[in-house]
Amino acid sequence: MTETETSHPDFNHDPDGIQAAVKYRFSKDAEQILPLFDWELVSSFLTFLKEKNQAGGFFSKRDTNEILDRHVLESIFHIYKIRSIVGSFNSMKVGDAGTGPGIPGFFFRCLIEKERPKLVLLDSQRRKLSHTETFVKENKITGVDFLFARAEDWKTDWNLGVSRGFVPYPWSAEVLSRCIIKGGYYVPFIGKDEFDAKIEKKILTDSGFEVLKTVFLSELEFLGMRHIKVLKKVGSARQGIPRAWKLLEKESKEFYGKDRIH
Repeated sequence: MTETETSHPDFNHDPDGIQAAVKYRFSKDAEQILPLFDWELVSSFLTFLKEKNQAGGFFSKRDTNEILDRHVLESIFHIYKIRSIVGSFNSMKVGDAGTGPGIPGFFFRCLIEKERPKLVLLDSQRRKLSHTETFVKENKITGVDFLFARAEDWKTDWNLGVSRGFVPYPWSAEVLSRCIIKGGYYVPFIGKDEFDAKIEKKILTDSGFEVLKTVFLSELEFLGMRHIKVLKKVGSARQGIPRAWKLLEKESKEFYGKDRIH
């Protein structure tokens, strides 16, 4: 049984309540995390996620009761840790692939202005993300672009790509190999570190990436095992990369398919 299934304080979903939850969950890092985010916008987005959850089919029944912990706090802490490695996002274009309703991507927009990147939310399906697009338009939120396309069919100029509920890693790096510029970064959000080293190295090499750093996030153990890999784009993808989606899907399912965060 995880901590989220045992007794813990109930926090209001207003700005003060969310900040209290940050202090409770991340007591050692809270003083560094709190000044980085616009908590009014975080609260507004959390309210939107709850109100549109049923219409958009955002979350499972289990996750519906744990949106604050499993989606908001988790995303915020990941972003905080990525920033500690790659620096401020202010001059970057950040893309979130397979973003669903905008998780974790929209929380980059929730950073304070001097930390905020240009943001692209990418998903091949409109069912979830279209609700977020409406939320952004209705609230006149700037700096967020929406792209409805398959990542493997797209070429763009992201300085940083992230993904959470997306193609299993390391195949996700291949899918995004044409989306991230040389010198940029790809950071997949991963559960267990259970990858075949030879397969990982081949896919990353063919896709133009190398592992800069692996970071285990013990602070998120209340959700289960969590870690990130910070990949740097050091060269161009080999000709023919990314491969056809059917091949990638078959290959990833044959080996793993278990690194998505649940």
